[in-house]
Amino acid sequence: MGQAQNQIPNAEELLKTTEGSERIALLKELSRLYMDTNPDKSIEYAKEIVILNASNPIEKSASLYNLGNLYRRVNNYRLALDCQNQALEIRKTINDQQGIASSLNNIGEIYKTLNKSDEALIHLNRSLEIRKESGTQKEVAYTLNNIGSVFWLKKDYGNALEYYLKALEIRSELGDKSDIASSLNNLGNVYKNLNKPNKALDYYSKALEIREEIGDKTLIAFSLNDIGGIYWRLNNFNESLAYYNRSLALRKEIGNKLFIAATLKNIGTVYKDLNELDFSLKNYNDALKIYDETNDQKEQANVFSLIGNLYETYNNFDKSLEYHKLSLTIHKRIGNYKGIAYSSNNIGEILMKYYPDKEAKDYLLLAFDHANLCKDRSLQKIASENLFEYFSNQGDYKKALEYFREFSSTQYDSIVDQIDKDKIAEFEANYQISKNKDEIKSLKAYSRQQSIVIYLFVALIILAGIIGYIANKNIKIRKEATQALKEKNNELEEINSLLKETEVSLRDLNLTKDKIFNIISNDLRTPFNDMKLMSSKLLESFDQAKIETQKDLSKNIKDLSFQTYDLVENILLWSASQSGKTKFSPRLFNVKELLDHSLTKLSEQLVEKNVKIIFNLDSSSKAYADTAAICEVFKNLLSNAIKFSYREGKITISAREKKYWIELDFSDEGVGMSKTNLHKIFRLDNNYLALGTAQEKGAGIGLLLCKEYVEKNGGKIWADSEEGKGSSFYITIPKSDKLMGSVPKVEDQ
Repeated sequence: MGQAQNQIPNAEELLKTTEGSERIALLKELSRLYMDTNPDKSIEYAKEIVILNASNPIEKSASLYNLGNLYRRVNNYRLALDCQNQALEIRKTINDQQGIASSLNNIGEIYKTLNKSDEALIHLNRSLEIRKESGTQKEVAYTLNNIGSVFWLKKDYGNALEYYLKALEIRSELGDKSDIASSLNNLGNVYKNLNKPNKALDYYSKALEIREEIGDKTLIAFSLNDIGGIYWRLNNFNESLAYYNRSLALRKEIGNKLFIAATLKNIGTVYKDLNELDFSLKNYNDALKIYDETNDQKEQANVFSLIGNLYETYNNFDKSLEYHKLSLTIHKRIGNYKGIAYSSNNIGEILMKYYPDKEAKDYLLLAFDHANLCKDRSLQKIASENLFEYFSNQGDYKKALEYFREFSSTQYDSIVDQIDKDKIAEFEANYQISKNKDEIKSLKAYSRQQSIVIYLFVALIILAGIIGYIANKNIKIRKEATQALKEKNNELEEINSLLKETEVSLRDLNLTKDKIFNIISNDLRTPFNDMKLMSSKLLESFDQAKIETQKDLSKNIKDLSFQTYDLVENILLWSASQSGKTKFSPRLFNVKELLDHSLTKLSEQLVEKNVKIIFNLDSSSKAYADTAAICEVFKNLLSNAIKFSYREGKITISAREKKYWIELDFSDEGVGMSKTNLHKIFRLDNNYLALGTAQEKGAGIGLLLCKEYVEKNGGKIWADSEEGKGSSFYITIPKSDKLMGSVPKVEDQ
């Protein structure tokens, strides 16, 4: 990003004296350079390109197409559509079939974003027809994927899954890893919306693994953000924050403001659920600043709604109403029906529950009307349920019954959705990409057969509900039925989660077994062979009376014995932890004192290399964890730092106090490591080993032990390094039991 910024002044200076085709090339480059940092500037340069290409139909259509994409990036969909339609008409006149397909595809994507699914499908299907005849397989898969996304937005997950799998089948045959990862991510989106978080997490993780292998930071950030969202749904807020913060760091490095704001918004929501009002507000406000800079009014309104929800959780209803009304004003100004429905519903709910104000009815009716306009079933359900409650409270039972019918209709949709979800899950579990398309057809046929039974069954339920309500206004049956469905769904979800956990556990056990066997067969065999050889040489030296040789060999044997002992100890500790035999007893302890205790075990290594330890921490800092486990973590991190430090080097131990945890930094000035190897060090299945500056050996088991112990004590561990400049290892330790998760609390000692 810095390099791009450095290129801009030179390019703009050249632009003053450049004409013709060279000027167009320079304008294209400037538009590209400004794309992420200053979209408005990027658009201005793209407009000039359109003007300069006015006499060349091919180039003009291409420049209009690119300008439309830029307008789409800044959410100006009206101008984006205008540019794409102009490009389409030009391409039709010159019979550019591939260009026509591209324009149709982009127009379909814009309509998809605007929630105009019918128009989106018309354009995307026309694009697909052309691409099947004259396009590449990659383009066909791309359009199939877009059609799947339209069905996904319509919550038609059966068709979404069908098109996503068709796209994945082609992409798998082509072997395009980036596109395969995109398809896997889309499958994750389907299962996220089907409330199958563990299934979604599996697909998101596979996509992340491929994207990390490719090294595409933009897509890695997307996957990290998606995984953070799943952990948030699972109420694992620490893990959610870890992934969101990794995504945020990458997005700041890339410099795309809108993506940065989106992640800040997510982090703010996690802090809201952690009851951290200050942190939540800070992140929401940071996101608002970016949306204000980029003039993204829709997202500004969405953040105002989030802040309104935040204040409502703290029972500050005046503030909550203030922000929801700000949100509603913006949504009305930009004509966002879904936003109007959402904001007015929030306002109506608060007024109905906490204020003796008849104004609630106006907002609730506004929400209901706009929920119907945007055809969002979840908003329709909420709006009709709120109006039913409002008119029931007012004693207007005729009106209440009217909205009860509307609510019952959405409940019917929910029952159909639930049956569809179960069939989709069964279909995907048995579906293999290599199978023919008959399975999908048979699934649809089965769906049609079952729908008749479903309609009759649900109609009887609705009729019984209405009769029961008119008779004695008893809605208990409806609640019990809903609860029963929910409990059944939770039961099935729990079974799926247990199966998933078992699968992950078995996979980890296999990796653990393989790792231990590898260490025993290779890493333990080598030092013992070395000791055998040295011992033999030592015995031979007695006959020759070579005192210096004997001293060197004895020292080598001693050093090797200590290294081997440490290796065996780490293997035993790690194996015990993997098998669940390690018991953790957290308590408050002094961080500096535990560091000093750990260093006493490494005094000989420090003296041998003459490495200096520099402390940069408060000697009174305290943390809350199992001291035996954290002592092993300190020992391993310091031992590694010494191993990879040069003689007479220095190691700095720093500590930063956070609100709920302490962050420790162990930094050396040693050999460092490449970014590729940095990604391997905490992985069970890695084969990365390195020798220390004095040829010290290790099996990599120590860092696995550190990760295990830190995470089981409620913290996290990560590293940063640069070849030739040293490494920094970071860990966080809770300051109290607030973020300790499942670690049991004991009394202070």
